[in-house]
Amino acid sequence: MLAAAKEAFITGIEGFVGTHLASDLLNKGYQVAGINLAELPTNFPKVQAFQCDINDKKRLREILSETRPAAVFHLAAASSVDACEHSPELAFEINTEGTFNLLEAFYELEINSKIILISSCEVYDTKGRNQRSKIKLNEKSPVRASSVYALTKICAEEVADFFANRHGLRVVILRPFTHTGPGQSEKFVFPSVTKQIVEIEQGKRAPVIELGNIEVFRDYSDVRDMVRAYELAFLNCAPGEIYNVASERAFSIRAGVETLIKLAENPIEIRIAPEKVREWGNQYLVGDCRKFRKVTKWKPQIDFKTTLADLLEYTRQTPRD
Repeated sequence: MLAAAKEAFITGIEGFVGTHLASDLLNKGYQVAGINLAELPTNFPKVQAFQCDINDKKRLREILSETRPAAVFHLAAASSVDACEHSPELAFEINTEGTFNLLEAFYELEINSKIILISSCEVYDTKGRNQRSKIKLNEKSPVRASSVYALTKICAEEVADFFANRHGLRVVILRPFTHTGPGQSEKFVFPSVTKQIVEIEQGKRAPVIELGNIEVFRDYSDVRDMVRAYELAFLNCAPGEIYNVASERAFSIRAGVETLIKLAENPIEIRIAPEKVREWGNQYLVGDCRKFRKVTKWKPQIDFKTTLADLLEYTRQTPRD
């Protein structure tokens, strides 16, 4: 195991995962810096944050030259699959070109950081697979884009591979499977559901939740477990390698929504809205995490029901207009 270098840098530090990662690293004694595009909330953890677009090459180099971190966690991304479908050019600018700009800056500045590149489980080819097949995807499973988002992440991985092989950058690629928890955007399914539940509890909406594809299975982890995994990846994972980070358990969207409804104060009906049903996407996406567990000893500590309960309570406590 490497000795803990205590200077960490997070791209997309203001995001859902970035916020949790910053808090986790601070609690472990790291000095934390990072770049944010959106304004930071007033209650944000005490970090050295620089407002910067990942594609502003000049500003990015200035910041990295000043901070010269030992540990880098590249989280800045357009992360909504649906949003990437509607804005593919922007998705490529952020996810692929942004990764190129970041790694190019480290190469040109000759900063020998260990870089944890956060890719996605969405890169895997799951065509024709469903819950009946029960196939867990490992790092050698075929890769094939089924969405714009997946395509941008595959390209980002190729960028990382290029800089590692040609220029010797120490890049570890992580493919996290689905994660959720307090603070996630309402663009994603469970935060969207908790928002609707709270509005129903407040009498602002009829006791009906409209959803699209709910007969799909995902490998869900709690975001707080996931950021623990990211720090362990920095300490233990080998540059040039790819690792899945996954709970290795399959949960259907339906089961998660039904769990949340049981936690609600009012009886609620689930209704399928045809306009919300995707005609593309993966039906069964569950990971094999043995490679990552072997080198890090990581395992999830928070069960999924607790994650959902904490998310619902977070939504109840969050002020709304």
